[in-house]
Amino acid sequence: MSGNTASRHVNGILGLLCRRHFPGMVMHVGNLEPAFMFAHYESAPHVEAGTVAALIIREFWVSLPRTTWLNTTHSLDST
Repeated sequence: MSGNTASRHVNGILGLLCRRHFPGMVMHVGNLEPAFMFAHYESAPHVEAGTVAALIIREFWVSLPRTTWLNTTHSLDST
């Protein structure tokens, strides 16, 4: 890496956010399970973002400077 030694890898940022917002045990498809898959994060409620998965996605895109992202699938739009 020449010049910028403070850069971070995308997978490192995503892993950090998953660890920071780990929901623990969640009710997923009628079973209480530890959150080991992202589907579990989608089942975990969050007061501000709706789900923990939505919170992680929101914080992930904010953490990538100079990134332009277009939500072409409208998957993050409120319904």
